[in-house]
Amino acid sequence: MLAGASVGLPIARSDVPIRLPEECACCAGIATHRVALAREGGVSSSVGYCDECAEHQASASTRVLSLALSSLLLALAGAAALPLVAPRLGLLGLISSVIAFSLLPFGLLCLPARPMSLPHSARGAAVRWSTSGRLWCAALSYAERVAQLNEAELTAEPLDERVSSPWLSAGPVLGVGAACLSFFVYHPLLRIINLGAVRIEVALDGQRLSAVDPTSNESPAAGALLRVPAGAHWLSVSSAVDGAALARVEVDFHSGAVHLFAFAADDTCFWLETTGYGEERLGEPSYVPLPSADHFWVLPGGIDTWFAPNPSARDPIAHSSGGLLTALRQAPCVDAPPEARSLRQ
Repeated sequence: MLAGASVGLPIARSDVPIRLPEECACCAGIATHRVALAREGGVSSSVGYCDECAEHQASASTRVLSLALSSLLLALAGAAALPLVAPRLGLLGLISSVIAFSLLPFGLLCLPARPMSLPHSARGAAVRWSTSGRLWCAALSYAERVAQLNEAELTAEPLDERVSSPWLSAGPVLGVGAACLSFFVYHPLLRIINLGAVRIEVALDGQRLSAVDPTSNESPAAGALLRVPAGAHWLSVSSAVDGAALARVEVDFHSGAVHLFAFAADDTCFWLETTGYGEERLGEPSYVPLPSADHFWVLPGGIDTWFAPNPSARDPIAHSSGGLLTALRQAPCVDAPPEARSLRQ
């Protein structure tokens, strides 16, 4: 906290500039530098500083920028590295950790300020505008000269010397956004469907993921949709009734992709069905079989419909502007279109 004083100056006008003393605003020495002090309305005045005071005034301004950049770099580094170092860290845990990293540089603000040596009156800017619109001066003698030159009133007014700037919030704010993006990239989607007869428990590397009810029909709402850490893992399936182990599959989750795991799908065929509309209307839908011995797929992008047919190309209302829609379909192989079961699983 600096003692200081504030001067109530008239409303800023370009034709009536504020008069400031010629000497250094910090130590009252000979001013060799001029620093612009902006005020509301676009009017600015020049504050004089000597060489030494201009240097520590600039250092104080650079300190804010250094803290903001350090905070931002730590936040971005944490958002990029934590999903790889701790893949099981949840979204809230990742966001909390990134915010904690971004706040580390601000610990420097809690350190005791270095003592000032006379005749200096401030460690940073010795003159600034206060939130009340008054001109605050760290040196009482300088404030008296300002009041005398402008025929204004002088009031003793201490000012908090703590560093503050809107830029200091850049690290935590951008860090939260980077953490969310990083989490979704490094935790791709996995859809699990259960084509067996009993409810199952699915675990990833021995840790429970979800319970999945059986489904016998093709349904867009079937199964469970989860986010899992990218990389090579083991998926294990056990009975939710008696805990008996039913299956164990080695899988590789790709960052940013969508995956499908179908349990007890030995007699089920999966395929991509593309339908054209308008100018791209196809004679018949095209089929791309999806064979897999482990019933695990890294699906291509651009799937519009899950486990349901696309609208009929003969419907004049549906997608009249044209284009293509791709659906992920499933059915018992005996009921699947011949093109979809040409490659058996």
